[in-house]
Amino acid sequence: MPNKTISVPDDVVPIIESLRVPFSRWVTDQLRRHAAQSTRSFPDQLLADAALTAPRRLTPEDASAVGERMERSAPW
Repeated sequence: MPNKTISVPDDVVPIIESLRVPFSRWVTDQLRRHAAQSTRSFPDQLLADAALTAPRRLTPEDASAVGERMERSAPW
């Protein structure tokens, strides 16, 4: 995975130093926690995607979007 660089204000540096964990690990944990709280469960996503298809047939673009969402939220 490539490294990413971010800039933070000077007054934030003491806060980062007080975390007692590497900043990159803290950011990763926070982003994972946010993603887990902000995404639907896999069964809920399937139901939402199925609701989008009724009563019409999916266009190829819709089918592709549904497949991509399913792939991102799949538990495997």
